[in-house]
Amino acid sequence: MASKAVQVETQRDKLERKEAAILHAARSVFVDNGFDGARMSEIAKTAGVGEGTIYSYYESKAELMLAVLQQFWDGLTLEARNVMAGVKAPEAIKRLDALATYHLEIVIRNADFINLSFALRRNNSEVSVSRDHLRQYVSVFDEIFRRGQDRGEFRPEFLLWHARDVFYGTLEYSARSIEVVADTKGNDRPQKPVIDNLIALFANHFGTSDQPSDMEKSSEQLNRIEAKLDQLLS
Repeated sequence: MASKAVQVETQRDKLERKEAAILHAARSVFVDNGFDGARMSEIAKTAGVGEGTIYSYYESKAELMLAVLQQFWDGLTLEARNVMAGVKAPEAIKRLDALATYHLEIVIRNADFINLSFALRRNNSEVSVSRDHLRQYVSVFDEIFRRGQDRGEFRPEFLLWHARDVFYGTLEYSARSIEVVADTKGNDRPQKPVIDNLIALFANHFGTSDQPSDMEKSSEQLNRIEAKLDQLLS
């Protein structure tokens, strides 16, 4: 009778598991208390480790906050790219639809931490999220929009930063509006109309005028079918 293989946790596995627990606990404590109000002792207690253990990974609270921010934004970038990898349609407008849906859900779900993240940045804090991590995240949009311009789907004269601001600005404002009324009975705001309106704006404002509408495409298909029928009947 074959014996079952026992998976032994290595020292590296233990260290990584403890670090993951520390980062998870730190994010929770930072959200609840803010950066200034958070205490390393509380983070250690929440993570189930000794306070000295945290200092074996991070020299200071500021360094720990930076690690939490980096993990969060790098994770969002990875998830956004995974979403894009799952979109089979090549059209830029359809890819923007998927990215917008993902971003709106993420902003609503992580509103407290994102608000803390940008509050630190507005205050010029030493622990604010770096521009590099933000650039990596928004580069997912940048690639879609540039490709849309290269494919002739978006008009070439529009500046990338303008389109990017419209995209993320609309979603983040809408996320705050949805969040504000979320607890109001009978006044929930659905997310889909936000996405639909944003995508329609991109198609109508940034889209090339020579792009056929759905009605025009249907008419062209009917004309081709009629032509084939005429050939068969003639």
